[in-house]
Amino acid sequence: MLKREKEFHQARMRQRVKRAPPPSHRRFFGVTYGPPLWNRRQPVPTFWLALTGLMFLRTGPACAQVKAEVRVETQSPVHKIDPRIYGQFVEHFGRIVNGGLWAELLQNRKFYPIDPNREHVADPWMPERGQTAVSYGIDRSVTLTGISAQRVLLFGESRAWRGIRQTGFDVQGGRGYVAYAWIKTSGSNESVSFRLESSAGETVAHAEATLRVGDWQKYEVRLKPEKGLSPAVFRIAFNAPGLKWIGAASLMPADNVEGIRRDVLELVKSMGPTIIRWPGGGFPDSYDWRKAIGPRDRRVPQDVLLFGQPYGYDHGMDPSDFGTDEYLRFCARIGAEPYITANFGTGTPEMAAAWVEYCNGPANTPWGAKRALNGHPQPHGVKHWSVGNETWLPVEPGHTTAEGYATYYVPIARAMRAIDPTIQITAVGSLGDAAGQEGWNQTVLNAAWKEVDLLSLHHYYPGGFWKQAMLNQPIETYKALVGEPVAAEREIQKVATLVNQITAGRKQIKLALDEWSEWDWDMAPPIDRPDRSAMNQFIDMLNQSGLEFNQNLRDALFDARMLHVFMRLGDQVPIAVRTHMINSLGAIRTDSTRSFKTAPGEMMTFYRMHSGATLLKTEESAPTFEVPAEGWKDIPYLDTVAALSADGRKLFIHLLNLHPDQAMDVTLHIAGSGVDSQGEVWQIGAQDFMSRNDFGKETIAITHRTAENLGTEFSEVLPPHSATTLELGLR
Repeated sequence: MLKREKEFHQARMRQRVKRAPPPSHRRFFGVTYGPPLWNRRQPVPTFWLALTGLMFLRTGPACAQVKAEVRVETQSPVHKIDPRIYGQFVEHFGRIVNGGLWAELLQNRKFYPIDPNREHVADPWMPERGQTAVSYGIDRSVTLTGISAQRVLLFGESRAWRGIRQTGFDVQGGRGYVAYAWIKTSGSNESVSFRLESSAGETVAHAEATLRVGDWQKYEVRLKPEKGLSPAVFRIAFNAPGLKWIGAASLMPADNVEGIRRDVLELVKSMGPTIIRWPGGGFPDSYDWRKAIGPRDRRVPQDVLLFGQPYGYDHGMDPSDFGTDEYLRFCARIGAEPYITANFGTGTPEMAAAWVEYCNGPANTPWGAKRALNGHPQPHGVKHWSVGNETWLPVEPGHTTAEGYATYYVPIARAMRAIDPTIQITAVGSLGDAAGQEGWNQTVLNAAWKEVDLLSLHHYYPGGFWKQAMLNQPIETYKALVGEPVAAEREIQKVATLVNQITAGRKQIKLALDEWSEWDWDMAPPIDRPDRSAMNQFIDMLNQSGLEFNQNLRDALFDARMLHVFMRLGDQVPIAVRTHMINSLGAIRTDSTRSFKTAPGEMMTFYRMHSGATLLKTEESAPTFEVPAEGWKDIPYLDTVAALSADGRKLFIHLLNLHPDQAMDVTLHIAGSGVDSQGEVWQIGAQDFMSRNDFGKETIAITHRTAENLGTEFSEVLPPHSATTLELGLR
C-alpha cells in the first residue's frame, strides 16, 4: 500500500485507542475505583425491579446477579457539567439533510447536468416511456440557477401529455402534497400537468395549471392522492407542441415546516439537542455558503466532496436548499445553539469573515443587509465557529501539515474576530496520531494559540474495520464497544493536559469533541489494486452505504458511556457532538413517509432529559472484564456518574450495568444529605443487547417507575446491558 494511502487508513480509523484503562484502585475524573466497600455495608431496605412492559431479566443464566457498591458524596462537587455535551451533527452527506431532515421528495430537483444513461434527461429523472413525439436536452444556456435546465420539446399533432418523471419515494393516501415547477415557454394556450402515479401508470392525484408566455414562472398545485403508493411516480407533462424548459421542481408533504419534515422536527425536539454542528464534516472545506442564500429555487447546487462525481446525484450533489437561513431557523425552533464550520480547504479569510457578518452583523453592513433582505433583519448572534475539518486527513480539501494549517488558520480567525470579537473559534486538533503527523496539537497551538478558543477532537470506535479476532463474536465485540470509552477517557485527558501545559499562564483553551460515534460495520477493508486504490474504494464504500446503520442497544450503551466521559471531563470538554442526527449512524431514521428514534436516539434523549448540572464525587466497587484483542484489562462493568440539579434539590445517579448477561445488585450509599423516601427510576434496556428499533417496532424505549422506601442506603437491581438513572429528592 502506498504511503499516502496508509496514512489515509490510519487517519480514518481515528487512532483506535489501545492503552489499558485506569487501574481499579485509583481516583479517575471524579470517580474512585477503589477497594470493595463491603466492610461499610449495613442492613439496608431494598427495592427490586418493578414489573414493566419490558421484562429485562431473563430466565436461566441471565438471572444470575453480580454485586457492586457505590458511594455518592452530595457535599463534594467536582465541576459543572456543560449542557452542550448533548450536541448533534447535521452534515450534507448521505440522507442526513436530503432524504432526512429536509422534506423534499425529489432528487436533483434543479436538473444538475448528470446523465449516466445518455437519455438527455438529468439523473434520476426519466423520459416518457417510448418517447413518442418528444425530445429532450439538458440545456446550459437557458437556466434558472445558472447551471442548467431540463428542456422538453413536443412536436407533431398529438395532444397527449408528455414530459419527465421521477420515482424512488412513497406517498400516503389522503395526505396533502405541494408540487411546483419553474417553467419557461414561448407558446400560448398551453398547460402543465402534475401527476402522482403508480409504477403501472395509474393516476392517483392530478392537477393542471395554465402556462404564461414569457420568462421563468412558478406554477404550484396541491395534490392529495386517493391512496398510498409504494413506490410513487411524480410526473410533469405538457400537451401542446413547442419548447419548454423546467428550471426547478419540488414535491413536499403539505405539512412541512418551512421545508423541514414535521415528523422529524418533532423527534428532534423530543431529543432536545443543545448545540447543532453544521454543515459538516468533509463538506465545509469545499462549501461556498454564499451560493445557499437568497431565493431557494435559484440557488446553485454544489458538489458534496468527498462524495461528488463520478457517483451521480445521490450522495454526490447538494441542491443548496438547506443553507444558512434554514439552518439558523431550525436551531431556533428546537432551542439549540448553532455551531458553524467555516471553509478552510477552498475558502479565504474574506469568505469566512463575510459569513460571520451575514450571521451577526447589523443590517447596515453589506452582508447584514443581505441577511435582512432574506427575511431576518436582526443579527443571529452565532457564538460558536470552527475553521476546517480534519485537515490532517489526506483526502480532505485543503489537506496540509500542522504548520500549514496554523499558518492559514490565523488570518482566517483574525478576519472573523474583526467582524465580531465575541465569537469563540475552534481549531482542528487530533486525538492521537494525525495521519502520521506527530505533534499536530502542539504545533498548531504553539503557532496559533492566541486565536484558538477550543481545540477540536474527533473520536470513532472501532474507527475502521473490526479486527478478525472479534468478527462473528458478539460477546467479544460487545465488550470491546462498551469498554472502549474508558480508554478514550484517558486519551482525551492526555490531550487536555498537553493543551494546559502549552497555554499555561497565557490562555485557557478547552476541547470540543465535535464528532464522536461508533461505526457499526464489519465490512472487509479495501486493499490496493491496479484499477482502483484502497483510498478510492473506501470513499466508494462511504458513498454507496451513506453509513446507513440502524444502530442497536449495544451501540447506545457505547454512547451512554461516552456521555459519562464527557460529564467527568466537564471542566475541560464543554462541547460534544454526536455523529449523526439522522440516518447516517443516525439518532433518527427515516424513509419517505415514516421516521423513528434509534436506540442511540433514545439514549441521547434519556440523558438530555434526566441529568444534573454539577458533577459529584463518587466511589464504586464492581466486577471488571478484559478485551484481549485490544489489550485492555480491569474495565469495570459498572459505570457511575452522580450529579446535582442546578438548584441543588435533586440528585441524579446514572448507573450503567454493562455486563452482557447478568443483572447487577448495586448497594448505594448517599453521604452528606438526606434522601426523600420516594424517587423516580428511569431506565433503558432490552432482552438482547443487539435489539434495535425499526419502523413500527419500538424495542428500545425509556421506561419509568416510582421507587419507594429510599434512604441514605438502599439497593437497586440493574438489568444486564442497561442504563438506569435514579432521580432522588434531597433534604
